[in-house]
Amino acid sequence: MNHRIRQLRAGFLLWVLMLSACSNGEQTPEQQIRDMIAAAEAAVESRSVTAVTPFVADSYSDPAGRDRRQLAKLLAGYFLGHQSIHLLVQIKQIEITSDKSARAELYVAMAGQPLENVVQLIAYRADLHYFDLQLDKQDGDWLVSSGQWRRANQSDFL
Repeated sequence: MNHRIRQLRAGFLLWVLMLSACSNGEQTPEQQIRDMIAAAEAAVESRSVTAVTPFVADSYSDPAGRDRRQLAKLLAGYFLGHQSIHLLVQIKQIEITSDKSARAELYVAMAGQPLENVVQLIAYRADLHYFDLQLDKQDGDWLVSSGQWRRANQSDFL
């Protein structure tokens, strides 16, 4: 069953990516970013560093001094320590700062079991995080060029 779920998730991720590629010219930048966030969420849930890194710019750097390679190592360590990853993502805001740059603020709950709603955050003891991401449009795709995160509170999700 677990293998079947992974196949379904991988298929869903591929479908989202193909849909995004086919319709990027018709979508607003905000919708393109929302689609990218949804695809990145599925990639993280797949626990594959190689599925996540295409969403990160080669030039990634963050205030903690990490580059793209170091971020990939951080993700790999997280994936090794968590055999099952389920996310509940709430987009606080997307700010388009130019035709090639944007900022996205997200609240992300991370748990070992599926999270379908905010009420489950307490029951599953989800890790709650706030992400502030800088996005750049490169070759038609929105990529994370910088980011910072911190712990969030349950009240942030309500």
